[in-house]
Amino acid sequence: MNSSSRTLSAGEAADLVRVTARAVGRAGLSHAYGHCSARLDENTFVVSPAKPMGLVTAQDNPVTVPVRGPLPSGALGEVRLHQQIYRRRADVRGIVRYQSPRIMSLSSLGRTPLARHGFGSYFAPQAPL
Repeated sequence: MNSSSRTLSAGEAADLVRVTARAVGRAGLSHAYGHCSARLDENTFVVSPAKPMGLVTAQDNPVTVPVRGPLPSGALGEVRLHQQIYRRRADVRGIVRYQSPRIMSLSSLGRTPLARHGFGSYFAPQAPL
């Protein structure tokens, strides 16, 4: 079994989600909005707690969420996006959703970033606001 298909234990997944959340937040890629998750098995995943990712600590407990069904207490509404991705894509083992502070600032000004490289070129000359 290769590492990309290995099933994580609940503890490993929780650690991975906490570390990933802190890394994304502390790198300045996200501020108050965003979360990350890791699949436990075909029916469940864990998602970072409802707080800014850079403030997630080793003592915070990720929320266990079913792939199908209502969201449990403590899971933000946007976690439904994770549910739908995990439900449709058995190969997806983890998800990071973030909102860049720089992109948020541009949107407040009514501007969008110009396409500069690779996949961004799909939105040439720029992404829609």
